[in-house]
Amino acid sequence: MRPSTPELKPRLASYVRACECDGQVILLNLHSGHYLGIGESNARALAEHVNDWPTNFANQDSGTSAGDIRVLIQHLMSLGLLTETSKVLPPLPRITEASKTMGINEESIDGRGAALLFPRFLQSAAVSAFWLRFRTLQGIATSVAHRRERREHIAAPPSLSAMCRGTSNYVRLRPLVFTAREKCLFDSLALLSFLAADGLFPQWVIGVKTKPFGAHAWVQTAETVLNDQHEYVRRFKPILVA
Repeated sequence: MRPSTPELKPRLASYVRACECDGQVILLNLHSGHYLGIGESNARALAEHVNDWPTNFANQDSGTSAGDIRVLIQHLMSLGLLTETSKVLPPLPRITEASKTMGINEESIDGRGAALLFPRFLQSAAVSAFWLRFRTLQGIATSVAHRRERREHIAAPPSLSAMCRGTSNYVRLRPLVFTAREKCLFDSLALLSFLAADGLFPQWVIGVKTKPFGAHAWVQTAETVLNDQHEYVRRFKPILVA
């Protein structure tokens, strides 16, 4: 008699990222760009039944019945957020927790040569617009991460001062074309392209918060937020790092 095969738990789809935030679990679908919040009781219930689920709820009784859990899992599978395949998710790059971030002091950086970089700025803005129009978040994140990894294999990491100087030039040029208000994705991707021209490849981060729900994107290197106020970024918990 063959031994029974243990039931294979569903797992997050390869294009889904999740994080625990204020007792809830937020899911980000990198194909559609949509978010879904899972309430605390359901989030606890799914912790024992879904691989790759945030582990902060381990061994906590949710009070959710087995039947309700099955219905919830089937619903998430119908949305394409869970899968029965055993494909392992690619590991997320590490990043300092948002609560430990700090900003840059642009006033201390000499930006007198920024005007000469205006053509590069326009090209970077065009690249950002193209990516957001024709690519998914997954495709963008993969390109950003691979580009930085290739650079790290052939050269030492650039200095923080180089990152800050490049960002300062970008920020000085930005008001000539657009404002970053309510354009955090566009702004962050444009900055990444602008810095890449100098061989500088910081991390692209998307964070979420609850009460009320909000999502925000920024560019960061180690503990330093490059294109935003670190006091604001601290409100968000990273869900995607590339």
